[in-house]
Amino acid sequence: MKCTAATCRAEMVSVLTLTLTLTLTLSPGTDAADPGFVVRLTQKGLDYARDEGMSVLQQQLAKIHLPDFSGSTHIKHMGTVKYSFDSMAVRSFQLPSSQISLVPGVGLKLTISGAFIQVDGQWKISYIHISTHGGFDLKVEGLSISVGLRLGSDGSGRPSIAPSDCSNHIGDVKVHISGKFGWLVDLFQHNIEKDLRKAIEDQICPLVSESITTKLEPLLQTLPVTAKIDGVAAIDYSLTGTPLVMSEFVDVPLKGEFFNYGNRSAPPFSPPALSFPAEHSLMVYFGASEYLFNTAGYVYQMAGKLSFTITDDMVRGGGRLSGYPVPTRYSESHRGTQIRRSELTAGSRNVQYP
Repeated sequence: MKCTAATCRAEMVSVLTLTLTLTLTLSPGTDAADPGFVVRLTQKGLDYARDEGMSVLQQQLAKIHLPDFSGSTHIKHMGTVKYSFDSMAVRSFQLPSSQISLVPGVGLKLTISGAFIQVDGQWKISYIHISTHGGFDLKVEGLSISVGLRLGSDGSGRPSIAPSDCSNHIGDVKVHISGKFGWLVDLFQHNIEKDLRKAIEDQICPLVSESITTKLEPLLQTLPVTAKIDGVAAIDYSLTGTPLVMSEFVDVPLKGEFFNYGNRSAPPFSPPALSFPAEHSLMVYFGASEYLFNTAGYVYQMAGKLSFTITDDMVRGGGRLSGYPVPTRYSESHRGTQIRRSELTAGSRNVQYP
């Protein structure tokens, strides 16, 4: 089954969001049972999801709280000057370039480059018996961040994620000082910019790691792995094991099993191996084995939903089955008898449920 951006763009955002979330939860591990359903997300699909998600990420990063910063510096012929910067607020956060890539056999890597941050706040300095303060405007340019994601799943088929590595670099930091004695700060502005640059670089990766472990990971643990279909059946779409991560795509294996909503029991058959052609020209592919449909038929058959009764009125002229190739004559002993076996014929294949 294939989906193109031209034919299903409206649904693609939600599909890719769910698929990306599932993809972010998988990593090489132990072998598992064959899946009943597979989602293949290609590099093109990841790029689309990235474009949709970066605007949301940019809004979240703009809410970052920067802690107060203080230090001291020695000025020739003057001595030591103490300074502090507080009440810092992010006024602008721009992410002009980003990339999310597949790392074969490992997981994903997110790279952001050329980012720009604008921050304003208050400064204060103390020198001998002089204490003064004012406002400042800080611009961070050329910020790049690279984050590796160690991916996995827990025993219940829910996703897990942890940062595997992180690095960042700031191209330039510029501080504009305002206030009555702003000229005094200008004397050691270079030192302040250098210290601020290091302080911000030291905070970015811990902040990213904390966001992943304290916000994203708990959120993933709340994801449902089953969904109710109706009063009879539900479907299990938990992760079944190791995904196949290649340079162009990742195959996400899902259980894809229908079960009785009120009294779950294992079906009397196992899922067969599901092969997938090595295609990756589209954004996303879906593959379903006969296990998905057989478990659905089994659940509804066992619940009596595939049984029906044929009566005289149904086969006589004007009846519900008149016009269909069904017998119009049968003995009195069969009248009103419930059909115990339902046979479904598609082409030359005959599928029976006992």
